[in-house]
Amino acid sequence: MTVNCNLILNRMQSFIQYATLIGTMKAAVVYYSKGGKTRKVAEAISKGLECGALDVGTDACEAAGLDLLVVGSGTYGGMPGPKIVDFLNGIPAGSGKAAIFATSAGPSPKSIQKIKDILEGKGYQVISSFSCRGHFLLSNRGHPDEKDLEEAKVFGSDLKKRMGP
Repeated sequence: MTVNCNLILNRMQSFIQYATLIGTMKAAVVYYSKGGKTRKVAEAISKGLECGALDVGTDACEAAGLDLLVVGSGTYGGMPGPKIVDFLNGIPAGSGKAAIFATSAGPSPKSIQKIKDILEGKGYQVISSFSCRGHFLLSNRGHPDEKDLEEAKVFGSDLKKRMGP
């Protein structure tokens, strides 16, 4: 799969308008969701963090200029979705902070480590991660549920507190 870096960079330029100022901090939640479960978690985190949530599959996304980049994906065969990997590979090196989240049929998604490796390779400091179960085939029906989404919102709130004013 080839990545059109110019397309990514052009889309990234309009993304900063979606990032919310938290005091003097700029933060955004960027995610990929194939079936909608990760989208629900991303929206809950963004509520707690009080910033925008953008799907790399449909929205213009940018990481430049952010103090905190929160990245999430569903887990597909133990890996994050290819669109989030393409997004991460296309962002320029940074020096900000990042957090990661994932949904998965299993208890400890390997996709978090893959995302962490890419972000750290780009110079980001990963400060926290969150995961919850996602419905896949016959397992985890009803997940993420209200409890999962409340925990995701708390994760976002905790990130906001941790970053400070």
